Amino acid sequence: MLQRHFPIPVLALIALAALVPFGASAQDGAGASRPTTNIETEQRVRQDVQLMLSQLASSGAFGEHPEQISLHLDEPAHRVMNIGVLVDSASADHARDGLRVMGTTPGSIAEHLGLRPGDVIMAVNGLSLRGLGADADGHALAASRLRSTVEALPDAAPLQLDVLRAGDAVALNTPVHSVYLPALRMQLGAAAMASTDAPANVGADGGGGCGRISTWDVAPRSDRQYHARILMIDGVTPGPSGGETYRVSAGTHKLLVAEDIPTRQIGAGEIASLRRDTNKELIVTVKPGTTAMVAAQLHADKLNEIMRGGFWDPVVWREMPLSCP
Repeated sequence: MLQRHFPIPVLALIALAALVPFGASAQDGAGASRPTTNIETEQRVRQDVQLMLSQLASSGAFGEHPEQISLHLDEPAHRVMNIGVLVDSASADHARDGLRVMGTTPGSIAEHLGLRPGDVIMAVNGLSLRGLGADADGHALAASRLRSTVEALPDAAPLQLDVLRAGDAVALNTPVHSVYLPALRMQLGAAAMASTDAPANVGADGGGGCGRISTWDVAPRSDRQYHARILMIDGVTPGPSGGETYRVSAGTHKLLVAEDIPTRQIGAGEIASLRRDTNKELIVTVKPGTTAMVAAQLHADKLNEIMRGGFWDPVVWREMPLSCP
């Protein structure tokens, strides 16, 4: 099983994606302001996290087999102070006379202060940022002093930055306001699959070991494999309803499987929606400590057999090692 451990900036990115206060305002159809609902907050968090995961996947962060990722992210609720300034801290030499501002982020303390690209921050609340040298990694210590000083301020405390702007000394002042992030728990890949374990109510261990049967929807679309639903395992309806992963005894099991292939992949209009009673049996041999991944295999050359169900078959598309707890 692939174990991925991402650096703290990734955790920060996830936390910021969830930064939609429950007391925030939204616009109704008439343009009036109204409180943001929990449902709207959840939808925005989902969208932002999906976008972040898509960017990570595109960058290759998950490797060639993202379905094998097993990742747990746990962050307690905590207070953050969004300075929101990008400075040149590549080396002590670059920050000899202070920190040169390269940009600011919208809504940040730096934006409220009025910092501009090209400004040089010489001091924060009277503490000099000049000539502080470098840390063990060679980065300017001035950046650490700026960050730690601001983060230590209580809410509504005054913040003053002494800035050199086009040769003139400028004092920028603003009260600071922190943000409290909710606790975060996220599980990706196999970790999430294992967390959805539900007893199948069949096939006691009996000393022969255990495994899993899962319809977790990570089958490759390039192979025309889509989501499936397990209706019965060995003649018993597994629970709870809507489960995706079921713990079973190692050995052979008979499944009754339904397909969830998108209508657009099968046909168009009412013809595709008329498919009925196309559930199929699948015999699965589950090895100890292994998860059998089940999907619906679409047969593109048999789309004319919609009513008879010839257009698909249930398949085990991958066996994944995932030990039982």
